[in-house]
Amino acid sequence: MTITITNYRDLFANIRKRPRMWLIREDFASVVAFVEGCNQATARTLLTGFQPWLVAQAGCLNNHAWWSIVAHLTEPIGPKNVRDMDPDLDARTVESLFDLLDEFLELRDEHDGMNRIFAAHEQWYRLREQNGCSATDAPTCPTVRWPRAASRIKPNTPTLDNNH
Repeated sequence: MTITITNYRDLFANIRKRPRMWLIREDFASVVAFVEGCNQATARTLLTGFQPWLVAQAGCLNNHAWWSIVAHLTEPIGPKNVRDMDPDLDARTVESLFDLLDEFLELRDEHDGMNRIFAAHEQWYRLREQNGCSATDAPTCPTVRWPRAASRIKPNTPTLDNNH
């Protein structure tokens, strides 16, 4: 029997609601392993653009894996060992990951979503180079407005482009 998953947003929402139905453990490391497995199963296309989108949001960490940036966005202070987080931080990081994945996948499916993701990352990268902070992830490095899915933009909120 072949199972075809056509909507990863729905899959991840189901995992979020009933993690023990899908995972041995409910911790961040297990969720990351599952999501990365889904990415591998799609020939690494599922998460195309996710890391650059997270970098534009974080304003740093261009050389980090996506899961490391999610941990940083959840708790920006201090290094994180994803296999040894305190239970509260671990649970918050799992929630952040599901929130970020849902918005990213929604944005990516919009007609210009991928272009907006990579344009924001490119803008961030250019500003970083211009300000001389390309050698480090210094907190003084510039940030850009990261692209949001259309359903998540509040009225009168400035965006990177005039389409939303």
